[in-house]
Amino acid sequence: MLKRTPFRLAATFTALFATTVIVLFAILYFGISASLGSQIRIRAQETLDALVAVDRQKGFDDLAAVVNSESDSIRDADFIFELVDENGQHVAGNARGIKQSGTWLTLERDDIQPDWDNGEPDDRFHAIWQDVSKGRLLVGSSDRELRRTQRFLLEVLGIGLVSTLLLGGLCGAFLAARTQHRIDAFAKTLSAVSAGQIAARVPMTESGDDIDHVGAQVNQTLDHLQKLIENVNQSSSDIAHDLKKPVGRLRQRLDIAGRSAKTPAEFRAAIEAALSDLDATIETFDALLRITQIEAGARKARFANIDLGSVLDDVADIYEAVAEDAGHTLAWTTGTYKPAIVRGDRELLLQLFANLIENAIRHCPPGTHIGLTLREEPDAFKAEVFDDGPGIPQHEREKVFRRLYRLERARTTPGSGLGLTLAAAVAELHGARIELGDKAPGLNVAISFPKANTST
Repeated sequence: MLKRTPFRLAATFTALFATTVIVLFAILYFGISASLGSQIRIRAQETLDALVAVDRQKGFDDLAAVVNSESDSIRDADFIFELVDENGQHVAGNARGIKQSGTWLTLERDDIQPDWDNGEPDDRFHAIWQDVSKGRLLVGSSDRELRRTQRFLLEVLGIGLVSTLLLGGLCGAFLAARTQHRIDAFAKTLSAVSAGQIAARVPMTESGDDIDHVGAQVNQTLDHLQKLIENVNQSSSDIAHDLKKPVGRLRQRLDIAGRSAKTPAEFRAAIEAALSDLDATIETFDALLRITQIEAGARKARFANIDLGSVLDDVADIYEAVAEDAGHTLAWTTGTYKPAIVRGDRELLLQLFANLIENAIRHCPPGTHIGLTLREEPDAFKAEVFDDGPGIPQHEREKVFRRLYRLERARTTPGSGLGLTLAAAVAELHGARIELGDKAPGLNVAISFPKANTST
């Protein structure tokens, strides 16, 4: 338990709250004590001033009479008085033998030799001497009120501290248990993933706090990991399936050439056909490696601010003639008249749009119109490549982004089935969203790129 972070946090915050309570009570305690102590001295000084006025107006003997009267009237010993003559002999008052001083004195009960039995054993008095006409007069005021207030404050502090520790401990234990439960959910999910349950995810709450934020990031990472694993598994299956035919065809041609070729020309033709099959196989592996590198994000180090419009200009210039040679038309239009700045790798973006246009040229019948557009949206630049060809059925639009996946009608055309996979990988690397839509007839491929920050 002591090693668990939630418990340590709960204990730390409980100690912090307790310390705060102690500090606040200490400030209150010493502040009230100082204020009450000041009031006690003021009260004693005012009483002393009144008696000194009696001495000045009526004389020393009347002062002694008043002091004795005041001493007899004090029932709880709130005040002490001592009047001494010029020789220091006691003349009047309810206290005796108090040492004389020119400053304030704090006197215990044993220091004043009281003439009464009431009061409390721990009584203390704040007292001061002053000269009068024929001697000196001392007046002191009890600090009983101060001590009662201090005891009350200490009792309140004890109750408050115990309540704070109890409440803080309960709240801390609740929060620690709640946090530990959520941490355990992370650990359980990661353990399940380690055990092969790749679909396991961290459960989310409705609070939207920082733990949920971390959970969402973990789930995004697991989604990406699951996607990579599924791609690897699918790629392994697709590679085995798609490369089996060219490798088998290659072996068959070499076997036939070895057994049947009668002239160097026939043997050379068989070798050239085999090399053609090998080139296609190598091209497929190169494309797979390129996709893997793109998905790993290694090219992000080369990112810079790029005008997407100029990229589409270059692609249109290159493929306009290629489309015409294949019996198609390619039209490029833009709906934005200012630079469409995005953050990315120019070479990869050229490859992205080249793949999309090549797919349209390769898989559409002659006479197809191919369009390339760019327009600005509030937070993005949206590029579209569309055609009025046969399109892609709704139920297969997600599948075409898989490695080596090809539509049934496309299996007789050249290609590896990696064009759209590469396009999707480049789009994801650039933080863009790629969507396939129905052009009715034809296919519309829309890619939305986030705008680059050009303020710096």
